Parts: sequence; structure tokens; C-alpha cells
Amino acid sequence: MGEGTPFDLDALRARLAAEEGPRLWRSLEELADAPDIRRYVEAEFPDVVQASPVDRRTLLKLMSASLALGGLAGCNGGDAGKKSPLLSQSHNMPGYTPGVPLTVATSLSLNGYGRGVLVKTQEGRPVKIEGNPLHPASLGATDVFAQAEILALYDPDRSGAPLQNGSPRSWEELTNFIRPVRNELVVAEGRGLHVLMPPTSSPTLHRLVAQARQLFPLAQWHVFSPIDDDNRQSAALTVFGRDVDLAYDLTQADTIVALGGDIFAEEPGHLRYAADYQERRRMQGRELPRLFAVEARPSLAGTRADERIVLRPREFEAFAQALAASLGANAVPPPPDVHPSVSRLAGELRRAGSRSLVVAGRELPSGVHALVHAINAHMGAVGTTIRILEPVRPVMSDARTLDDLVRAIAADQVSRLVILGSNAVHTAPADIDMADLVRRVPLSLHLGQHRDETAVACHWHIPEAHPLESWGDLRAFDGTVGLRQPVTMPLKPALSAEEFLGLMAGQNVDGRGLVQATWREAWGDGFEERWARSLENGIVEGTTSPAIDVAVRPEWVPKPTPPVASAGIDVVFVPDPSVWDGSYANNGWLQELPKPLTKLVWGNAALIAPETADIFGLSSGDAVDLTVEGRVLRAPVWILPGHAPGAVTLPLGYGRERAGRIGNGIGFDAYALRPSQRPWIATGGIRATGERLPLISTQQHHSLRSRDIVRVLAPGEAPARETEEQPSLYPEWPYEEHAWGMVIDLDACIGCNACVIACQAENNIAVVGPEEVAKGREMHWLRVDRYYGGDPASPDIYFQPVPCMHCEKAPCEVVCPVNATVHSSEGLNDMVYNRCIGTRTCSNNCPYKVRRFNFLDYQGTDYTPSPDAMNPQVTVRDRGVMEKCTFCVQRIGAARADARVEGRRLRDGEVATACQQACPTQAIVFGDVNDPGSAVSRLKKSARNYALLGDLNTQPRTTYLARIEAPMEKG
Repeated sequence: MGEGTPFDLDALRARLAAEEGPRLWRSLEELADAPDIRRYVEAEFPDVVQASPVDRRTLLKLMSASLALGGLAGCNGGDAGKKSPLLSQSHNMPGYTPGVPLTVATSLSLNGYGRGVLVKTQEGRPVKIEGNPLHPASLGATDVFAQAEILALYDPDRSGAPLQNGSPRSWEELTNFIRPVRNELVVAEGRGLHVLMPPTSSPTLHRLVAQARQLFPLAQWHVFSPIDDDNRQSAALTVFGRDVDLAYDLTQADTIVALGGDIFAEEPGHLRYAADYQERRRMQGRELPRLFAVEARPSLAGTRADERIVLRPREFEAFAQALAASLGANAVPPPPDVHPSVSRLAGELRRAGSRSLVVAGRELPSGVHALVHAINAHMGAVGTTIRILEPVRPVMSDARTLDDLVRAIAADQVSRLVILGSNAVHTAPADIDMADLVRRVPLSLHLGQHRDETAVACHWHIPEAHPLESWGDLRAFDGTVGLRQPVTMPLKPALSAEEFLGLMAGQNVDGRGLVQATWREAWGDGFEERWARSLENGIVEGTTSPAIDVAVRPEWVPKPTPPVASAGIDVVFVPDPSVWDGSYANNGWLQELPKPLTKLVWGNAALIAPETADIFGLSSGDAVDLTVEGRVLRAPVWILPGHAPGAVTLPLGYGRERAGRIGNGIGFDAYALRPSQRPWIATGGIRATGERLPLISTQQHHSLRSRDIVRVLAPGEAPARETEEQPSLYPEWPYEEHAWGMVIDLDACIGCNACVIACQAENNIAVVGPEEVAKGREMHWLRVDRYYGGDPASPDIYFQPVPCMHCEKAPCEVVCPVNATVHSSEGLNDMVYNRCIGTRTCSNNCPYKVRRFNFLDYQGTDYTPSPDAMNPQVTVRDRGVMEKCTFCVQRIGAARADARVEGRRLRDGEVATACQQACPTQAIVFGDVNDPGSAVSRLKKSARNYALLGDLNTQPRTTYLARIEAPMEKG
């Protein structure tokens, strides 16, 4: 450019937009001394120029930030058509045939860790999520939160435009507002700027944060999550002298002792751990592993344990101290009054040696985690059942906490506050008035998917893109990176966290380019080939974190166990199995999903033991006032067998005021009682109020009360002889080609509910709302019944999934007056919806109570997902018809069509039902019973196989494998 050349800002921006990564700064260096650039700066930033002369360094910062923000007005906001075309390539033939679903590999986050999934899209509409078999965190399975992301994508309450003090603004208005603020911060090097964000494992986000910190070196960055791992990190620093992560290998474990938590539901690798544990149980030639659960509240791991040991939360540290002392893992003598189970558990661990494993839940004090580290190191488990890794969610250097932010705001040191993807106003501890603090900041900005409690407190709210419509990357629990790619064009104008940080770092608003820059730098040559392969597979090969060599510090000595206070009740805070920390509160599928143990829906309850209920004269649904550090919370109680006496468990995530039309006003807010100094286990009081608060539990709606429902066998035990086949008046059906059947292994089921919500997503099952569920009208085609046995103080807990049995001699078929329920030529019990007139005689005649009736037009309510979320392969039922499990007949038909096109027979395993595909432990097997070599046929020949209510002679096609329990010597 010369002195007389007209200044073309668009041409300059186009030139710089073509540069990537570090080359952007080089381009600015080349242009920094051009006269036209000087003139541009004087025109673009008059406030800065008038305040002080612009040196070359400041000019570079202003230029990079300006060029990045220049694209904000068009980012996803009315100009989405000009963005690069959507890349959807995974497990598909080259090309695309309209009407044929397309499968895209991507990653979803839970608490900052990645889980690999495959998303089935129909004409650009995501309709179903499955696990990615190549991803180590899922192995082809899913949890309830991954399944529910489909509904979250189509949430009508998602933000669609920037808001300033609650009023809609255009993206251009946002840009015009931010520009002078940005200029001020660039010149001031970020002084007064504070950024709050949740912990993340994303390499791209960490790279962008590092670049933004270079641009704003005086800014402060804070990391906060209500589901934190602070106790674990503190213990690792104490014992090993450094922060580490742990990855467990349950396939190698002979004895597992789980102290608190839930390794099958709440850990970053919970899906993998459940799968590995069941794989270990299925190993031939080895004794069954032994699992001991020491817990204050029943967990999914506890239901599968060979023995549950119930402790009050305040007793865990003494128990861990005694266990470590018994094993010789520390020099501190065991505390007095050692629990009688300690010596037996120590003997089991000693017998297993290096194949032992002790794990601790995140809610336990750091002292317990430190003792667990010492025990595992002493037993030689490190390298066998445990891999110690560099932190998968590394804490950025000089990162600060939420408490630091609170102190900075109180000291008037925060002039600009940016909150990225965090709802800290709702999730902050009770002794922090986060809403008031945020309002005290002169300028606050929130990036989030909803105008939630935090967004309302901020001056500006910017819509955040859903993970299914944005680019990114995430590390799994073992460090493996999975790429996140959009599976649909943006449904609403929004920015991802990566794009927003890209703006802060002075880069363009291009999520794909930001992620590519991360891996272009890491890979160097051969980028395009590796990028395409990683997109297709959903994982980046070679990124699994290697084990690191650490040892217990010689100077580490465990602190003596503090004396246990006798007064008060222990109050334990836990993530909710349906809404987690409150992030999923506006998801109708999850609100109506019965919780594994209580079967509660549409709300939460304070969980207490039967002994505690007797002391206070309480029954389920009675309201109590809970007190912690002077704060009082009223909540209904639920009596939970197996819960520790003298303790109460409070699930987090409810009591939302700004969740959306589904989640507002549901349940009580446990955060209102949670103290910042003891966020997991506190001491408080409980008082009965005499009031009743409604609770809805589905356990008694359809569950069976007959004998011999769940069968239990000892290893190698011969089952009782089945009743001889009885004569029947039903005609015999010939099955010349296929005869479909299912086997459910009760020894593998952990009651996680993944099958239930997978069935709902696959089959367009309606959400009916709390009023209808309270009447027993929930529509789930598959339920998981929960049964107790033994001592209520420490009961045996069993789960039993119950779909339609597809009876060979079906009682429902003979009573239908219009022949709406019929038997197919392949053994399915079919429903012909357009014949059904709603007499419900079939439901009355079903001994398994697996048929559901559409009492109302549930498709016309606020609970109904967008029609775009519906699976087009499954009929959407109208009011007045009976519906039930179909063995995913649409999947059978699709597989049959593929086989017919290819001129071959269906292969075993080619058809997988939705419940089967989601199950992390492979407890459900489906296939052709006519094929003697099929997996389902082999399982039906097992000595453990039995028919539910088989003495009724219904001859169900769905059968069960008895649970196996090794006898344990207790005491």
C-alpha cells in the first residue's frame, strides 16, 4: 500500500483471514509500519489515539483484536449460509442418498471430559445418538445424558439472540458495544478483566486461553465447577507432590473396594468401568472378582457389590485409616474402635495383591483420597489396575478459584467480567451471593445456551452453540482426544466457547479453523489425511495419555484421624442421576426418567435411612427443615433402604428459577444449603414440620409382585427345574425364516437407565408431564424395576429391565376386539395403531404390565420435543391407542432391506435394538432364535436362562439370565 492508495479495509481483512494460527501475527508484523494501517488505527480507535500515542506493540494488539471481532456480526447470525459446508463423514459409503440416515462421529462433554458418540442424522436433522465403539470412554455405549442431548439440541428455550439487560440486540449491536470495551482492555493489557469458566479437557480451549492471556496478560482467569475434584487434586499434591489423574482397569482387578461415590455412574470413565467390570465377570477360567462397596448411600456400584458396608460419612476417614494401617500402608496406628469389616477387607486386598484396587468418591475428604493413594501404591496396584496420568483436565497456570473472584469483586478490582458456559449464580455455594456480586461489576457478559440465573444477572447474554452444532475437541478420562464436529447446521445464531475465546485471542470466528490450527501445529506434515481420519473415527489416534512414574513422597505421613463430632446429622451433596448439576433441568426426557433407586420423577427428595425416619417419625413425602450453618431448607424426605443412619443425602440440580418452561420450579435447591468450605459433606440438623410435599415415584405403577421375579444363583449352582411345558389352546406358529428373541442378563444390569432413554429417543415416546405420571400414565415402553431383599438396613438390591415379552402365547392378542394386537410371521407381538380403538383389554390381560395407553394428545404439550427430533422411521402415535415395545421392528426392517440389496442373509448381531446398543455392560442380547449359532440362541440354552412368570405358559420371547452371587462371609 502506498500513501495515495485508497484504504480497503475489506481487502485487508480478507488477506488476514486467509492466515492461520501463528501466521496471523506475522502478517500483522509485516503491515504494522504501513502508513495506511496507521491511518486505519487513528480512524478505528480515536479514543485510544487521543488518550496516548499508539506504539507499535499496542497497534499490533488492536489490529488482531479488531480483525477478529470484525466477523462477529456475521457469525451464525443471519449469515450462516456463507460459512463452510457441513462436514458429515463417518461410517458411510461415499456420496449421500436422500432418505438414508447419515452417521457422524463426534464427542460430548460431561463435567469437562469427553465421551465419543455417533449421531444419526436424517436430511440434516440429528435424531438419535449411539456410543462410538472406537472411543475408549464409551465402547459403543451411552449414558442417559448423552442420549438426552438430542432433545437439548431442539430445546425451544435455547437462546437465539444476544440480550442486553434482557432486551434483544442484533449481533451488529453487540459488536458495536464490545469494540470500545475491547480497545480499552487491549491498551490496559486486560487490567480489571476477570474470566470465569468451567474446567475443560479441550486442547483447543487450552490453546486459545493461553493466547488470550498473552493478549491480556493482566487479566485473571477463574475455574469453577459445582462437581469438582478439589479433594482428589489436593490429595495427589500431598502424596505424590504433583497433580495427577487416575484411570482404572477393572478387567485386571480381582478385588475392588469402593469407598463412597459411584464408579459406575459418577466417574469420568463410568461407562468404561461398568463395561470392564462385567467383562472381568465373564472371563472364563478365573474366579469371579469381589466388589466391596463402603458407602453412605446406595449406589449403582453398591447394588452390584458382593457386600455393602454402610457407614456414616463422618466415619470414612477413620475406616480408611484403619484399612491402610491393617495393610501396612502407613506408620500411623489405626484409630480405636476399628470397624469389624476392616480386617476382612484387608485380607481380601492382600490376597489379590497387585490385582487389588481401592477407589474413593469425589465427595470424600482429601485425607481419604491420600490414604487410598497410599494403599494402592503399597499393594502394587499402580501399573496393573491403575494407570497414573498427567491431568486430563489440566489447570491453567495461575488459574484462580471462585473464592478468588468473590474477593476480587468485593474489593472492587473487577471492572469487566466474562462468564463462559457456567451458571455460577445457581451453582455457587450458599454463603456466596453470586447474583449480587455479578450485578456489582460495571460490565458483565455471559455466554450460555439459556438465559439462566447467571445470564439474568449479567448485562449481556450471548447465545452459546450446542455441542451438536459446533466444532471442538475433548479428552476422555484416559487422555484420548475425540474431535467434536457439527452434525447439523446451526439451528439458532450462536457462538461456541472456542469461537468466543478465538475472538478474545484475536483470531477469526471459525470453529473449524480454530480446531484445525491446534492439530495442524501438533501434527505438522500429513495434516489433511490425519484430520479426515480423525473426523471419520471420532478419535485422534496416539493421544491416549501414557502412564507416568510417581511415588509416594517419603516425607508424607497421614494426619491422625480427627475426633468425630457426636452432635448433628451428616448432610451429603451429590450430583443427581437425572439432571446432574442442574445443566439438564430443562430436558423433559430426563425429568421423567425414573431415578435408578428411588424411581422418583419430576423432582428430588432428601434421602434418609429407615432408622432415621423412625427416630423423627417420618414417612416418604413428609417435609423437613434441614439446617446447615444457620441456613434452612425445606424438603420432602424419601426413605431409602440401605442408606446410612444419621445422614441425609441431597441431590443437586433442582429448584431452578430460570431453567426454561420444563425445568422451572421443579424440586428444591440443595445449593441453597451447600457451604463453600465443606461443599460435599457438612454437619447440620433436621426437624419434622408436619407438612407433606408431593413426590412422584413410578416403582409401584407397573412392577410385578409375584414370586420368583428375580432369580439368584451361586457360581456353579444348578437352578431349580423349570415347570414342564404345559398344553395350550393356542395354535402353533410356524417360523420359516426368522424368530426374534431377547435375553437380559440380570448379572450384568446395573440399573443405569441408558436402555430406557435410548428406547424413548428411538421410538418417539412422549413425555407426559408430572400430573399424568402421578396418575400412573407414563409412556415408557421399557422400565427397570428395582427390588429389595434381606435386611432393610443393608438390603440386597436388584434391577430387572422389563420390555414387552413378545409372548409366543400372548394373552393380549386373544382379547382385542378389533385385532389391533397381532402376531407377526417372525414372532413379534405387533400393534396396528390405526385399528386400535382404545378398549385397553389387552393391557388388562397382560400379566407383565408392559402396555401403555395414550390418554391424551401428548404431542400437543410443552413437553413435546420438536418434530425435527422425531425418528422418521417410527410412527408418532395419536391419542387413544395402545403402544409398547416393538423389538425396534424398524431396525429389523432396515437390516433386512440392506441384506436383500446385497443378496445375502441377515448376519447375527446385525440387528441391535436401541436398548441393547446403549447398554454399557452388554446385558441385553437380541437376535434370531431360529439360528442355533446366534448369541441369543446360545444364551437361551444356558442353565441360568428363565422366563419371567413362566408358569403362566405365555412362552415369552424375552427371557432372563439369573444373577450370580458368590456367598460372602460377613461380620
